[in-house]
Amino acid sequence: MASVLPYQFEPESDPESDNGADGANDERDVSRRLDQDVSLWCTCGNCATMPSEVENVCCREITKVVRRMSQVPIPIMCMTEHPGLEPVCLNPYSLQNIYNIYKYDYGPVRHRTEEERLRHLAYRSFVSWCWGYLGPSRRVIIPSCVVQRIRQQFPSGDYIGFRPPID
Repeated sequence: MASVLPYQFEPESDPESDNGADGANDERDVSRRLDQDVSLWCTCGNCATMPSEVENVCCREITKVVRRMSQVPIPIMCMTEHPGLEPVCLNPYSLQNIYNIYKYDYGPVRHRTEEERLRHLAYRSFVSWCWGYLGPSRRVIIPSCVVQRIRQQFPSGDYIGFRPPID
């Protein structure tokens, strides 16, 4: 009987990454952004103040997101303008397909509503699209503008926000 190898069907990291740097921990100063006007740190024009300091980051501050934005032939100012965002992260039919794969690998997503489940899958899809596979217990911050766009597409009254991994 063959043994099961963990993570054998997970996508590999992006081969275009630079010198092994995964861009998951981009250097940026996000201190005191809760107290500042959003226009002082947002350069795309679509961000909103998030509940914690670490979540207050613009799409143009994250290397992997900027790299994905630069793949569009016409320059865009914000990741929410990327033509790939809708089919990859906002289309409920694509997210249903992603859910089938996720459910097979990890079991069902436990959320109270359909919107919460789709929003969770949209966040995961965005991270996978920009960073590739990160591995267990690795998390990255999603830009405020993208979080706002996903929440607009899949609204509910309950938003959890970023939670660091538990070691």
